[in-house]
Amino acid sequence: MDKGLLDDYTAKCRENCTHTGIFVDYDNIYYSLKEYGVDPENEDYCVFSLMNHIYTMDRIRTMRAYADYDQINVSLKRLQEMRVQIKNVYGNGLEEEYRKNASDIELSVDALEMYYRCPMIDTFVFLTSDSDMIPIMSRLMYKGRRVHLFCLGASTSRHQDLSRFCHVFCDLLPLFQIDPARKEPSYWQKGALCEIENWYAGRKNETMLLGGKWLNRLLCQKFGLSSHAAGRLITYLRESGCIEEVKNSAGNSGFCLTDSTSHFYHVSPSKSDDASSARST
Repeated sequence: MDKGLLDDYTAKCRENCTHTGIFVDYDNIYYSLKEYGVDPENEDYCVFSLMNHIYTMDRIRTMRAYADYDQINVSLKRLQEMRVQIKNVYGNGLEEEYRKNASDIELSVDALEMYYRCPMIDTFVFLTSDSDMIPIMSRLMYKGRRVHLFCLGASTSRHQDLSRFCHVFCDLLPLFQIDPARKEPSYWQKGALCEIENWYAGRKNETMLLGGKWLNRLLCQKFGLSSHAAGRLITYLRESGCIEEVKNSAGNSGFCLTDSTSHFYHVSPSKSDDASSARST
């Protein structure tokens, strides 16, 4: 956490702020952080801890987190301990870029309802990188309420400047000191190749190949990436000639290091013999 930025945002957010309503598009924040290989439940990157620090219990009147909790791996008990109201929004049952639910709609409706039912709320805080939040933020500003926005700047729409629709704009990337390069597949290249090498070294059956789904899952587990980010990394490794898809004598396919990559990373013959034979079949 950047202490200087935190102090600066804390001072700005507390200015003229007495009664605060906080609305978190947690689906959006969760998957955006995972694109950088960051664990949203890690205390250093927990947006709910951040909200409690900045606004304090004396100012927060409600803090709501909207997500399809069947699809994200978080501790509901821990959220409740941080005074978070869990708002489960059912989606289409798919994950990440294929997911679709009504989090943004329900969040907007709740925020507008709170404006009318709780006129004492003077500050509305939104955590999202979704440009669909622009209408509700703009409406609240016109109605004389202060609007604060926390987002991951690199994940926001390139066609909309969200900072125009709020009084305080906070990019979580520099605040959390997250290196933007972590979103690029090249950042994870060496680590991913080493994990593939280790997988072949540790396999129990020498005819086994590392299939696409297993490789994706491996990268997610080792680096904390989203499935989408892991998929981009696999594509990058293939296109850069670091890995290739091969088949064994049983007709099963999987990914292994190319000869040039194996030589560069000094893979021993015992780790790559079967993959080499698979290439020639």
